[in-house]
Amino acid sequence: VRDPRWGRTYESYSENPEIVAAMAGAMVEGLQGAPGTPGFLGPDKVIATAKHFIGDGGTGGKDQGDTVATEAELKNIHAAGYRPAIASGVETVMASFSSVNGVKMHGDKALLTGYLRGDLGFRGLVVGDWNGHGQVPGCSVGSCAASFNAGLDIFMAPDSWKPLFTATTAQVKSGEISMARLDEAVRRILRVK
Repeated sequence: VRDPRWGRTYESYSENPEIVAAMAGAMVEGLQGAPGTPGFLGPDKVIATAKHFIGDGGTGGKDQGDTVATEAELKNIHAAGYRPAIASGVETVMASFSSVNGVKMHGDKALLTGYLRGDLGFRGLVVGDWNGHGQVPGCSVGSCAASFNAGLDIFMAPDSWKPLFTATTAQVKSGEISMARLDEAVRRILRVK
């Protein structure tokens, strides 16, 4: 969080990236266990979710705002908690409702796939936030190939899942969503399960 006027500041450990980085990996290990140990994801553990990727609460104290930041600011400030969370084996990352430099995160392939999966090396699944896909230009809560193609593996569609299921099925059949992309999302979900 970068502005105390934001009503969801309690969701962040601090505005100080060093504190966030120090807490994120430890929190993931507390929930999931330490990777490579016998207790990792054991019966007394739960799967952790790092959220809300990326820039949530970053500008102006507005919920679902637009974080205007340079690449260096995104990496050094807003991604500070994600590197240690990923290193600690976090299984899921939730996309933010917010935008970064004018692009809705639920449709930002450069950040969801390029940066999160490529640069940061995240191998788990990416889940959307409550109908956040419906805020992507050209989408609705009942149809959003753009979010899926950007890197969302699971839509959080609590009240729109039926039309979303129908639309997504049609988009796969038409090739708007490739079968390879669908298989990739399914593999990630099944691995985590």
